Amino acid sequence: MHRIRQGLRPALSVLFVAVAATACGGGGSVSAESASSASSAAASSASSVSGIDLGLQVPPLAYDDSEIALVWRKPADDADVVDFNVYRDGVRLGGAAANNTLHSPAKPYIDQFYADDAAGFHTRVRFHNFTVTGLAPDTAYTFTVRAVYRDGTESADSLPLTHRTAPAYARVVNVATLGALGDGSTLNTSLLQNAIDSCAAGSTSAWGCKVLVPADHASGKVFVTGALFLRSNMTLEIAEGATLKGSAQAADYPLDQGYQLYSYFTNSTDDRRPPSLLNALNPAHRNGPVALTDHQGYDETRAVFQNIRVTGKGTLDGNGWTRKPADLIDELGNPLAQFAAGSANLVASQGVLAASQLAATGAAAGTTAHGNYYSNRRSSLATFRGVRNLYVGKLRLTNPAYHGVMFLESENMTFAGTVTQTFDINNADGVEFGNSDNAFVFNNFIDSGDDNINFAAGQGRNYENVAPQQNAWIFNNYLREGHGGVVAGSHTGAWIQDILAEDNVMFLTDNGLRMKSTPATGGGARRVVFRDNAMREIGTRNTARAGGRDFVNNTNGNPFIFTLAYSAGSNVFDNASVAAQFREITVHNVTVDNGNAATGGAVILSDAYAGGDSQLAFGANWHAQIRFDSVKFNAVKPASIARLRDSGFSKVSFTNSGSTPWGTITDSIGITFREVTPARVDLP
Repeated sequence: MHRIRQGLRPALSVLFVAVAATACGGGGSVSAESASSASSAAASSASSVSGIDLGLQVPPLAYDDSEIALVWRKPADDADVVDFNVYRDGVRLGGAAANNTLHSPAKPYIDQFYADDAAGFHTRVRFHNFTVTGLAPDTAYTFTVRAVYRDGTESADSLPLTHRTAPAYARVVNVATLGALGDGSTLNTSLLQNAIDSCAAGSTSAWGCKVLVPADHASGKVFVTGALFLRSNMTLEIAEGATLKGSAQAADYPLDQGYQLYSYFTNSTDDRRPPSLLNALNPAHRNGPVALTDHQGYDETRAVFQNIRVTGKGTLDGNGWTRKPADLIDELGNPLAQFAAGSANLVASQGVLAASQLAATGAAAGTTAHGNYYSNRRSSLATFRGVRNLYVGKLRLTNPAYHGVMFLESENMTFAGTVTQTFDINNADGVEFGNSDNAFVFNNFIDSGDDNINFAAGQGRNYENVAPQQNAWIFNNYLREGHGGVVAGSHTGAWIQDILAEDNVMFLTDNGLRMKSTPATGGGARRVVFRDNAMREIGTRNTARAGGRDFVNNTNGNPFIFTLAYSAGSNVFDNASVAAQFREITVHNVTVDNGNAATGGAVILSDAYAGGDSQLAFGANWHAQIRFDSVKFNAVKPASIARLRDSGFSKVSFTNSGSTPWGTITDSIGITFREVTPARVDLP
């Protein structure tokens, strides 16, 4: 029997409170029965429900008729916590770490990361999610969680959560039975779209309708399609072994059915985007037929759609670029897809769908128009706009012509248990959130051609009164390669705020925590907590040995970067009234080991706006209130910090990083250093 520790305090992070409150109030993560039961219990007697408040909850739509995914906060005094045990109706189901071994594609890679850490240098992540399987449909279950300590004792129970599984699907439409052919060549767009439309008609929940893309010998396993448009109250399931593959022809992604990302023109040619392979786009606000003067395709309306699930263990393949002849064998010995490192100059020779879409514009290669079209005329894997309650999980995501999965102006989103393989596709971000609210991002393996997890909020004056990008919880992910691990910007106009990134592992990314913008973009990022993360070979060109194999990163970058020197590209927008800024950033209990300080960029790079641009109507500024606490750096390049104020470094240590690892700190005010190695004098 486990001994019980008493008095465990819940975490009091403002960010956690914001995420939890939004999740519970957003209508997507807790069933009506669960909410009603909790209210009744509280009303009857405050003493009738006891336990530790760990914010135990079910992320938006992260359950079906036989499974429920649980997540919870870590306790504030968690230094001795090594795991968590989950109980159902008082019976122990198991530990979170072991459960993640069964259900998380990130967990085996995280385990290998620590197996290679023979010296025990790195912060150990803890898993605070659990997938409960084998449940009965439409049945209520009560769960609690206990923290497990190094000595084997447990905490008291968390406050209980009662949650009901979904009912069995009211209608399941197998597209193969309708005549869809998975032969890898037949175009199935019309048949699949009709299946979506007819199945979702009359459905009132995500479990009222399931469109199934199967994997069987009779119909085949690779279903080719053009752009598909999802409806409210439905599930799209791509079965294990099946692939939903994008057509290679631009005509199958009609431009007039696409969208415009922002409320201003992003270039001087025509900023309409074609639809993605999967879409939730308001039919009333898709692109019109007229370029430049028509912004019909822009739509910031929230809750146009609701209750959409995209899941299964199959593959969503954008067919965007040429796959290299040989896959990389990764640190676990698994094949890792590698794609052409395309560009505007190489799209004709290296692209597949990307080449067809650029050719359809008629713009000659090398011209300004061609470059501008390259920035817009390629399809992403998925674009979900104006959706309330959305789950994307358990899929393999690969080879977009442009971005990966995009959530725009949406609320209550779960992105979990996915595998992204898009390296080294130009602009192929793993997942991006734009002006959206309340996101759960966990248990993902992301190896991307651009940023792994990115947040955006528009540019310039147009976005000064637009809803911000806010409330995101990122945890238990393995981020491998990509331009940045967790990224804010470069579009920061409406502010990116209230982000908690914890218990993640990064390996070979060009940058780690990456914040980028321009002064004219305005807004910025604020109230970001980056804690309990482990990072190795971030922004180096070293050879790194992992799992008995050697790997080389390809770009010098920065483990931490806060910059306003990022290029705005060809975007056309009105300058913000106040320069962009990054502030209220906390980095806590993080380790960075770059192996050999001979390569890489500054371990911390900070710059703000020094003034002097005659095109801007505002003065110089500083980044502010950036704090590093309990952070260990090994074999890193010296820091380069400029225009930082009211910030501090506590219990920060450097090893194998030369005699002057603090590097240069200029034009900065009010910087404190407490228990740092090597010592550093405060800047008043």
